[in-house]
Amino acid sequence: MKIQKIKIHNYRSIIDAKIEAHDYLMLVGENNAGKSNVVSALRCFYENLKWNSSDLPKLGRVDDDSWVELSFILNENEWENIAEKYHGSSSDYELVLKRYFAGDKVKSSQSNIYAVIDGKEEDTLFYGAKNISTAKCGSVVYIPALTTLNDQMKTSGPSPLRDILNFILKKTVSSSTAFASLIESFDKLNSEAKADTGFLTEILKPINSSLEQWGVEMDFSINSIKPEDITKSLIQYQFIDSLLDGNGMDLDKFGHGFQRSVIYELLKLVPKFNNKNNDNKKDFNPDFTLLLFEEPEAFLHPPQQEKLADSLRKIGKEEQQQVFITSHSSVFVGKSSGDLGMICRIVKNQGISEVYQVSQANLDELFLFGQDCRQVLIDHVADIEASPEERAKSYKELQLIPDEELGVQLEYFRYNLWLNSDRSSMFFASRVLIVEGATEKALFNYLLANEWSYLCNDNIVVVDALGKFNIHRFMELFKYFGIPHGVIFDDDNHKTYHKYLNKFIIEKKNKYSLNVPQMLDKDLENFLSFTKCRKQDQKPIYILKAITNGEINHERFDKLKQVFCDALALELQ
Repeated sequence: MKIQKIKIHNYRSIIDAKIEAHDYLMLVGENNAGKSNVVSALRCFYENLKWNSSDLPKLGRVDDDSWVELSFILNENEWENIAEKYHGSSSDYELVLKRYFAGDKVKSSQSNIYAVIDGKEEDTLFYGAKNISTAKCGSVVYIPALTTLNDQMKTSGPSPLRDILNFILKKTVSSSTAFASLIESFDKLNSEAKADTGFLTEILKPINSSLEQWGVEMDFSINSIKPEDITKSLIQYQFIDSLLDGNGMDLDKFGHGFQRSVIYELLKLVPKFNNKNNDNKKDFNPDFTLLLFEEPEAFLHPPQQEKLADSLRKIGKEEQQQVFITSHSSVFVGKSSGDLGMICRIVKNQGISEVYQVSQANLDELFLFGQDCRQVLIDHVADIEASPEERAKSYKELQLIPDEELGVQLEYFRYNLWLNSDRSSMFFASRVLIVEGATEKALFNYLLANEWSYLCNDNIVVVDALGKFNIHRFMELFKYFGIPHGVIFDDDNHKTYHKYLNKFIIEKKNKYSLNVPQMLDKDLENFLSFTKCRKQDQKPIYILKAITNGEINHERFDKLKQVFCDALALELQ
């Protein structure tokens, strides 16, 4: 079992949200965008968090229903063992369950989970009894961004440490022959206790004799031990400091960073233990675990963040496991760019959270869109007004661009290489400026950190597109993720194919483009009246040197600031 789709209706800042789930899903965005509200809604579905009337949205709702709907994909064994009535006409092993928190379908002391079959919601509860229907949806391990020191590491009650230990023990203890013997011993103890001369029977006989007049009997049984019982009651731990002669230390002597590292090290272990699922089960009782992790980057330095991101992806790939995280870390986002669909950007507009994600269908469109620039060269080659030499250059460039089928495949790798931890900062920005290359990026970042520092309040990120032919790709990517952006690029005197390329870029303005893409006369160096450095890799260094040495006229900087503000729809100050 794995979650394929998520729908949330009327929960806190979320009016209606649809999310495509993956083995590993990242919820990203600015602070207070609503990322944690998605996590909390999922926790409410699994009864890991109690819903209350204050969770209804204060703005934007048109009805008083509140629910979360999850679409699961079952494996073959689960599909065969689920009640036939939940199959419907589907043959893709999909199970859709909707849990109501508020509305006419809510019944007190019930699960309020209904199956949706062939698009029609059932009138009866999924598998009836509350504890049964909830258990058949799997379970949640939730790790909050911050907790008190004790709440994070206790084993006597719910805590991240206890949940993760339970998670790991389920994977490992089933191979223990001693644990199997222990279960057998508990079964023997139960049988002995309930025998005619057993100790439970000795207690029950006088009680049931008294209850006989009511036509009622009481029954006692001894439950067998479960992996979670080991964590809750049998495991003890302490931390030994080698600098203190090996003496154990109280938990409150350690800070959040240390405790977060313990959680991190435990999670690193999870991928090493394979699930030992019993595919021969004859009833529908999935052993699915959803790991919800808020801000896993907290208290970890970048190399640790990279390792944890890798571990979380591996956990999500395992059968019966998925990992959903919230994050403010560009390191985590950069590590997910191999599949853009894993990234789900949450944005709050006028108090209502909106979800932006590249669906699988849109991903194919995005990669196909990247090939549109081929037409620029084709048009120039066909331009009879261009000189034969210029047309020949464009034809040569055109031959370097692969055909559509191969080109679409290469787009996947293109984005995978582009979205490093630096560029991934764009997912957390209020405005993004797209520029051609490293020189422009170095210049604008310098100005934002110094002469234009007041603009930093607008949370601006500068992204270099690694060339003019890539600008439209970033513009389209930002459209799918709802990222407000502007563009500044060189017009290159509109020579050769640049005449067509400039027009092409301007026409790619979309609803999230803050203004029409802005062009600089000829190039950046000409615009600033600065002598161009011939060595491409040294251009950023030379332009920063020229600024600090006062070699560039301030009037030119004022004009550049105007172009910058126009591109990002900012008021010039």
